[in-house]
Amino acid sequence: MSLAFSPVRPAPAPSPAPRARPVKVGRATTWLVWASVAAMAAISAMALVALGVPYAVSGGSFLTKIHPATWFAVAAVVAATIERGGPGRWAAEIAVDHPGVIALAAAVALVLVHTALVQHLPLSAIVDTFVLPILVFAAIGALDPAERRPIGAALHLFLAFNAIVGLVEYFSGWRLTPMYDVDGTIIHDWRSTAILGHPLNNAFATGCWLVMTATGGGRTMPFVARAAAMALAATALVAFGGRVALIFAFAITAAAGGLGGLRLLAGRRFALNDAAMAAAAVTILTVAAIVAVDAGAADRLIQRFSDDSGSAGTRIAMFRIFGDLGWEEFLFGPPPDLMRQAQRDWGIAIGIESTEVAFVAFYGLIPALLLLAALGAYLIELVRATSRANLWPVAFFVVVMSASTGLSSKSTNLALFTVMVMTMTPIVGRRYGGSSSGAGAH
Repeated sequence: MSLAFSPVRPAPAPSPAPRARPVKVGRATTWLVWASVAAMAAISAMALVALGVPYAVSGGSFLTKIHPATWFAVAAVVAATIERGGPGRWAAEIAVDHPGVIALAAAVALVLVHTALVQHLPLSAIVDTFVLPILVFAAIGALDPAERRPIGAALHLFLAFNAIVGLVEYFSGWRLTPMYDVDGTIIHDWRSTAILGHPLNNAFATGCWLVMTATGGGRTMPFVARAAAMALAATALVAFGGRVALIFAFAITAAAGGLGGLRLLAGRRFALNDAAMAAAAVTILTVAAIVAVDAGAADRLIQRFSDDSGSAGTRIAMFRIFGDLGWEEFLFGPPPDLMRQAQRDWGIAIGIESTEVAFVAFYGLIPALLLLAALGAYLIELVRATSRANLWPVAFFVVVMSASTGLSSKSTNLALFTVMVMTMTPIVGRRYGGSSSGAGAH
């Protein structure tokens, strides 16, 4: 047969190359992640001091200044690196899929060098506050969604138990964990310390739990459990006495509910359970607030709004500590002794109650802006890697951290927030390697 009359068939389209499947990590990484999260939740800074470890007080070696959760997170990342065949591909995947994490890592590295060589300040605060969240993001991000869900469920149970302990402390006067000052003396306060050890850490975690349960983190929970969790969180916020956390947890939850109501009025379809949940939440929170105020249970919190023990004055005075600085000191960081003396002169004994202002005071304006920009990129990355519903918890995080010492002092708050966002919310973002992790992934 002549080739001139042979039928011409179109060449078959090349099949798309299969997308790389994420490498499943082994049990070692999973259990080390569990260990890090458990240490983060159960071993507070105050508990370490009570056990004789000078973690949050003067004295002790550098090793005692690093939280156990950080050591477990380092081990988890090392185990995941070995199980995935080396750090090269994994680091490249994180850099491509999650540039916000790399931005924070680079900024933290620069601030560590600046702190060590210029400011001569302790590095442990930066390690636990900023390096631990990066390690946690990498380690939890290496887990499958099915491996993350039990961690989120365990956190719900822990936060519920922590809230119950806080309420018992509030009404009984008993304290599970004493609260220590920097010099090791015990601080007596009506606010509950519970398991997380400090009233403001408890208020932040509980407020975040309320916001997440209301806006997305509780969607997999039964209706009754979700309503009970929200009521328990709202009540416990009174016991922990965090004014900013309480106000904005309620405000953000109400705002999220209000926007949901506007969408319904605009004709958006909704599930009957969601409508019932909204009605139940409003009813429970309203009744709980009325009963608490009527019974006098919130008297101490109400008094704290009228007598804040100098907190409002501290927020005004903190801007005056820069008055005697030169431009070079303001831009690149003043000598630590000079800043401590300025705090004493202006009566700022309880710390600079603003993360942003404290960053400028400790590191200088330029390093502070760099770190804050990278932190913003990291928070956006958390939303991209999980769900847009986490914009609400991120807003809560930013407000509460901005109105307190927050991230300017050594804490595991950002790491705990990272764990909550990555495990308590159904995942619809991108995993390493660009593979989708759930319905609705893009």
